Amino acid sequence: MPFHHRDRHDADDHREHEQIVELVRVPTRFEADTLVASLESRGIKAAAVHSDASGWAPQFGVWVGHRVMVFENDLETARAILAEKPA
Repeated sequence: MPFHHRDRHDADDHREHEQIVELVRVPTRFEADTLVASLESRGIKAAAVHSDASGWAPQFGVWVGHRVMVFENDLETARAILAEKPA
């Protein structure tokens, strides 16, 4: 379930009314932080969030790791940036 961004921004900031969505899941915090740094160096605001399967419904937690989150209107650009990176 996406989160709503609640920080204050300038009136012209496109993020004001956007949801935060998952871009990708990776197994380690290091990988997530590396991806976040890469995205932010290209102007995409991103965050790493731990995927915890021990929440209210652990049976639905398919994969535990770290999620990289971006604003919904940055999702396609962020995907393109990740596609540029060698595997």
